Amino acid sequence: MKRGIHRIKPAKKDRESLKSLGERLAKIFEIPGDVIGSRPKVTAIGRGEVMIENFKGIMDFQDGMIRINTQNGVIKVMGSNLVIREITSEEIIIGGKISNIDYDA
Repeated sequence: MKRGIHRIKPAKKDRESLKSLGERLAKIFEIPGDVIGSRPKVTAIGRGEVMIENFKGIMDFQDGMIRINTQNGVIKVMGSNLVIREITSEEIIIGGKISNIDYDA
């Protein structure tokens, strides 16, 4: 007889309780989720600059493409003359001539 740990998926109504404390508080106090939660926030300023908040790291940096890892998936910024203008522990600013922003879950 095999013994081990088996994972049981919670019912759909119980998945709500698995959200982070911050997300639950944001819902209760009607605060936008991006203020408290760890979901990525992408701000495009024209075609010349993209700011991504709440990112985990840089996955790939090639000529014409930068892939950024987030908790919710990968954000791919494409264009020409792309540079990382600023990077902190919380946000990254990418500059250049941006042609496309893709979200991969």
